[in-house]
Amino acid sequence: MIGLNKSILIISPEPWKWQHVSKHHYAITLSKKGYGVYFLNPPQEELKNIIILKTEYKNLHQIEAPQAFKGLRFLPKILRVYITSKWLKNLEKVINSRIDTIWLFESSRFYDMEFAKDRLKIYHQVDTNQDFHIKEAASSADICFCVTDYIKRDLLPYNKNIFKISHGINLENKQGSLLKKQLENFNPNKLNIAYIGNLDAYDIDINILYTIIKENPNVLFHFIGTYSKEKNTYKTCEKFNNIIWWGRVESDLIMPILAKVDITLLTYLVAEQSANSHKLLEYFYSGKVTVATYTDEYKDKRYLLEMVDSSTEFIEKFKMVVQNIAIYNSDEKQKERIMFAKDNTYKKQLSKILHLLEENNLKL
Repeated sequence: MIGLNKSILIISPEPWKWQHVSKHHYAITLSKKGYGVYFLNPPQEELKNIIILKTEYKNLHQIEAPQAFKGLRFLPKILRVYITSKWLKNLEKVINSRIDTIWLFESSRFYDMEFAKDRLKIYHQVDTNQDFHIKEAASSADICFCVTDYIKRDLLPYNKNIFKISHGINLENKQGSLLKKQLENFNPNKLNIAYIGNLDAYDIDINILYTIIKENPNVLFHFIGTYSKEKNTYKTCEKFNNIIWWGRVESDLIMPILAKVDITLLTYLVAEQSANSHKLLEYFYSGKVTVATYTDEYKDKRYLLEMVDSSTEFIEKFKMVVQNIAIYNSDEKQKERIMFAKDNTYKKQLSKILHLLEENNLKL
């Protein structure tokens, strides 16, 4: 038992040992406010029992557990609720504490939140492709949060308490230091341009990347994120010698890397999936200009980034930014971007959530 009065179970589709995104940052922020937080990793079939592991944060533990029940989604509702309710009671025995809040970040398991009975039930959808059982998840929750208008539109038929809370940024963790070898990746005599993210993702606009890399041989492109040599991005671009392939880096190195670049990139094919990319706040905090494909949540904030409405406009927009980099990275524009990022920390987003809970007569 952690020893606090309120305990929260966060159910995440990504494990704790992952580059931290929304679920992880909310868990950290909640723990720093004094809540007892249990972060449930994806199921591990080799396990027989629930295991509780410490994290580097006080009040925050991760849970390793087997699947609650194979084929649960094929069972009648009454059995689903019974089995998952029994699983929750077993977890409470293991941690020797009652779980007061279920905070669900996925809809592929535990999606019928009636298993939580009188506990506070929050469904929080931060990914458009996390849409397995959204009807059941939204309708069984006390309140729902999401990050885009697209997701809100999809959830509204099932619950009237749907609220949009944008992505956040974590500015409280200590930042790492780049090694000498990593610093040598940057060329001060060239423009350094960064793309951060999963380079194997299906929705990256490879044609845009290929064209700007080919047409700008004197520009140095930094690809930071997981990639496979067998996948499309690497196979398409491997012949260019003006790319630095960083691979996956620790999250505490993202800010130091971005501090060294001149331009950041956002190049997606699917408008709904890329409507509010969490990496944008990290880009903005660097102060440097972002050239982006259409990003719906920023359609009324175009002062923050150089966004095109159609991918056919991207190449010309990129050329304009490169040719006028001093204007786009002026002190005034950089301060605007940095201030916006500072106004959207996870601590501030959590405060908005707590306020909305209170307005709806709910309490964390």
